[in-house]
Amino acid sequence: MSHATPTLTVAFKEANGHKVHLDCHLPAAEHVKEGGKGVPVVVWIHGGGFFDGACSDWSDVNLHATLSRGWAFVALDYRLVPQVTLEDCVQDIRDGCEFVRSGKLDEALGGGKVDGQRLAVSGSSAGGALAVFAAYTLSPPPRVCYSLYGCVDLLHPSYNAPVQFPSGHIPYDEVASHLDRNGPVVSHSPAEVNFATMEAFNRTRACFYAIQEGKVLPWSTRVAEPIDFSNPPAELKRYVGTELVKSAEEPKKEHIPPTVCVHGSDDLMVPFALSEELVKVLKEAGVDAELIEEKGANHGFDLIPGVYGDSTKMQVFEKANDFIAKYI
Repeated sequence: MSHATPTLTVAFKEANGHKVHLDCHLPAAEHVKEGGKGVPVVVWIHGGGFFDGACSDWSDVNLHATLSRGWAFVALDYRLVPQVTLEDCVQDIRDGCEFVRSGKLDEALGGGKVDGQRLAVSGSSAGGALAVFAAYTLSPPPRVCYSLYGCVDLLHPSYNAPVQFPSGHIPYDEVASHLDRNGPVVSHSPAEVNFATMEAFNRTRACFYAIQEGKVLPWSTRVAEPIDFSNPPAELKRYVGTELVKSAEEPKKEHIPPTVCVHGSDDLMVPFALSEELVKVLKEAGVDAELIEEKGANHGFDLIPGVYGDSTKMQVFEKANDFIAKYI
C-alpha cells in the first residue's frame, strides 16, 4: 500500500449520528473531459473480516490499475462489526453505491466528472464478499461485479473453524474493548498487520481473535449459537453468493450482474473453491462470469510489494479489468 491523496473525501450517509465516508480518486485530467458526461466509477470495498479496515486500505494494484483505465476509484468505508451487524455493513455498501449512482458524488465533485450509472462494484477478501452481497441485492444491479479472493460463502466450514495464527494465541482481554457490542460505532480503522509475521495490532488484532475463535459469523450477525450448519437459519443464506443467485428472480441475468472472480489457488484464508463454485452457479444461471486463477498465490497477493509495475504479476488483474471494461 502506498500513499495517494483522494480528490475528494465526503460523507455519503449518516446513521444514528455517525457519518460514513468515501474517498474518490479521479483518473488523470486527460480522461476527465470538461463538458463531458464523466468517467465510469469502480466502487472498491476494503477487507478486514468485517471487524476492521478503512477506505484507505487499497493496494496499488486496486487503485492504479483502475485509474490507468480512465475510471474513477471510489473506496467506501462502512460501519464495522460487532458494534453493528453484517446486514448494516451490506446496507452501507448499497447506500454508497446509490450515492454514486444518484449523481450526488458527481455533484460533490462539481459536476461532469463521474457517470455514476456506469458503475462497477468490487472489493477484496471481506470486501469481495460485501461487493457480491450488495451487488446481488441492489435494484437495479450495478453493471458489473468484481470479487478479489472474496469470502463469498460465510457458511463454508473453513470460515467457521477455529484458526491458530503463526504469531501465537491472542488472549481475549487484549481485544475485549474492540469487541464490546455496546461500544462506540467505528467505520474507519486502517488495518494494522505485519504480513511477513501475520502479527496484528489494535482492532485488527480483535479481527484476528474472532477468526482464531471461529466466531466471525455469529458475532457479526448475532444469530444464536450454536449454529446448525447442516440446517442453518434462513437469514444466513443472504451471506452465500450462490444462494443469492439461485433465489434471484427470472431472468436471473437481469437481477444478477456479470461477475469476475480473481483468486489464488493456494489461499489459506479463503478457499479458492468458493470463487470456483460461485462462477459455476452464475454460468448455470445464464449470467456472464469469469474465474481468473493465480496459481500458487495465497491470500492478499495483490498486497505484496512489487506486484504493481510487474507486467507478469499484473496479468490476472488486467484480465479482471478487461472483463469490467466490457460493461462500463
